[in-house]
Amino acid sequence: MDAITGFISAHPAVLVICAVIIVILFLQFTFKSMIKLVLIMFFILLAVFGYYYFKDPGTMPKNIMESIESGVNGFSDRSKSFFKDSKDLFNKGKEAPGDVNKLLKDSDKQLDKK
Repeated sequence: MDAITGFISAHPAVLVICAVIIVILFLQFTFKSMIKLVLIMFFILLAVFGYYYFKDPGTMPKNIMESIESGVNGFSDRSKSFFKDSKDLFNKGKEAPGDVNKLLKDSDKQLDKK
């Protein structure tokens, strides 16, 4: 064990190379699984789209566009409210230390009175 730690301390580049190889392998296996998942979801979505297209080909493009528009509108509404809520929360967070200091001063005054 001392030989390994001595070698690593004498040659730190080997440790860096091993760490980079481990990270690359981890990312490769992670993205490989993610790509498989994305492809499976794509094929499922394609199958569902094909089913509804063959069921009623005349109204399918119209229904899809309505679905997409409603999704985009809902997302934009939620993102606007998220921005507003985040801004309010940030402003309250800036005021919080001052409020804590006031509470501490009030408690010190109450302790001095007793």
